[in-house]
Amino acid sequence: MTQRPEEEPDWDAVVPYTGPPSSRPAPGWAPPVYAPPPAPYGLPYAPPTGWAWAPPRPVRPQRPGASIAAAVLAFVLAALTLFGTVYAMAFSALLAVSRRSAGGLGPWIALVQLGVVGLLVAGGLLVLGGRRAWLFVAAGAEVALSVYWVVVLDAAALPGLGDGVLTVPVVFVVLAAASAGLACTPAARAWERSQAARRAGAASRG
Repeated sequence: MTQRPEEEPDWDAVVPYTGPPSSRPAPGWAPPVYAPPPAPYGLPYAPPTGWAWAPPRPVRPQRPGASIAAAVLAFVLAALTLFGTVYAMAFSALLAVSRRSAGGLGPWIALVQLGVVGLLVAGGLLVLGGRRAWLFVAAGAEVALSVYWVVVLDAAALPGLGDGVLTVPVVFVVLAAASAGLACTPAARAWERSQAARRAGAASRG
């Protein structure tokens, strides 16, 4: 019995065209589901649900540099006046020990100078808040005190004191005038008006 050779496939056969492949997913196929990224430090993840519009907050006016400079000069002048008071009291004590006349160097003038120091500190603090009146009062008191010391030192003619000591009260007058002048600038005046309006609005709401 002879064995028939296996039939070989016909490579020249043409497969009939059945149309484009279907783009429909296979039955049972579902798109992949992506999980949200893990929150840092173990915090629960909450995706944003939207944003709500809010009106912009009104911008508060900034304190001008002129008001700050006026307050700084007032504080510097207060420190110098306090130092001058301590120096004058020490010098008065030395003159009392040596039994020399010391007109104008009594304790009452020290009290006046300490009062001027308090006015300068209060004026510097209030001008930062938009109130200039106390600074003008303190500057005027400092000018009056400096003029007093010019007269006293010129009339006393104490030994060991040259004409250069008279420049100290003049420097105090210049600093007081500069502090008051800075508080009179347009920026400082506008700052005072804005703070006055803010205080009036707060009082009306209260």
